[in-house]
Amino acid sequence: MNVHLDLATVLLLHQCSFLVGALCFVYMRLQSRNGEGLGALATGYLSLALASAFAGLGEQHVLTVPVWGPGSIIMGAIGYAIFWIGIRRLSSGRLRRMDWWVLVIPVLAAALMFATQFYLVSHVRSSVSNALAFTSLAASAICVLKDRSRERLPARILLAVSIGLGALLAFLVILGLLASDIAPMPPIWAFFLRIMCQFGVALFVVILVTERTEAELRCVADTDMLTGIGNRRWFMSRLPRTAIESNVLLLMDLDFFKQVNDRFGHDAGDAVLVSFAQAISRNLQVGASFGRLGGEEFGLYLPRIAAGEALAIGDSLRNVVRDLTVEHCGERIPPTVSIGVAAVAQQQCSLADLFKMADAALYAAKDSGRDRAVLFEASIRIAA
Repeated sequence: MNVHLDLATVLLLHQCSFLVGALCFVYMRLQSRNGEGLGALATGYLSLALASAFAGLGEQHVLTVPVWGPGSIIMGAIGYAIFWIGIRRLSSGRLRRMDWWVLVIPVLAAALMFATQFYLVSHVRSSVSNALAFTSLAASAICVLKDRSRERLPARILLAVSIGLGALLAFLVILGLLASDIAPMPPIWAFFLRIMCQFGVALFVVILVTERTEAELRCVADTDMLTGIGNRRWFMSRLPRTAIESNVLLLMDLDFFKQVNDRFGHDAGDAVLVSFAQAISRNLQVGASFGRLGGEEFGLYLPRIAAGEALAIGDSLRNVVRDLTVEHCGERIPPTVSIGVAAVAQQQCSLADLFKMADAALYAAKDSGRDRAVLFEASIRIAA
């Protein structure tokens, strides 16, 4: 059964898809802190809606070709240029001044249009319009995929696919207009399917902004605001439910930290905590998880480490802290740290038992004079 598509109806749906998308972008811009690029996307979609309105009025013979033809081409060129700017800013989180040079394209398109009057020829006018769409959409899809290495959110792939499909369909429209014998579908069908892609772009932009906000909230929930490293919640989430052989846990406690606060003030204590966290973070191996458990206590989890090597790592980190000097308001504060090391020697043990062993080793380090790393052994008494 052959289904006939009326061009005027398709143009109306095309216009509606841009208007709905623009409303979505405006709403998210007002509601979200991560609104980079949404204003430009809304402006681009509104411009494209106006271009589609010009074409629709022309198709219904409300406007003459010399009026709606240039209006549709110019507004479409502006809309797709601003759309690219919006996608680039949304994707990268920043806008370069050079990006605005893309607005030269509508100027050149207008100059060429008035010089050649190609807008008077239907298939040429439509081909140029879709060529502008193809260029903008293809560049936008590449931009979204390129930035994925920086921000691996699931919606990025779906957004890039929606934009990329829109570019492909714009190309198929051109192919259908200029080489209909090899085109896989009539131009009007490719144009109609682009409407779905435009709704998809709006949908996945909203999802991307939402995912970005949720990721930031998770980061805030998992980050110690003072030191910038993971907090207790994050650290515990990184540990396996059951510790297996060659898993190592180090509990670290800054020595005489209360005296630092009492003598130099809490700002000095904060400076010590920050310097300590940064120094340890710079000396961690791949796969290590390091977090602040509370106060002056920190935890370090190391997978696939032998017991003897774990003690050597603890001693190395202790020396890193010992060589550290924190300066605050002209005062020099030399911090030291006591470290309790617990290694899983048997096939496996519970996480709670591993913490008890590391805690017992930490107390043994303090009882032995502090500023040292102690490996848990059977002779060390575990507190009940």
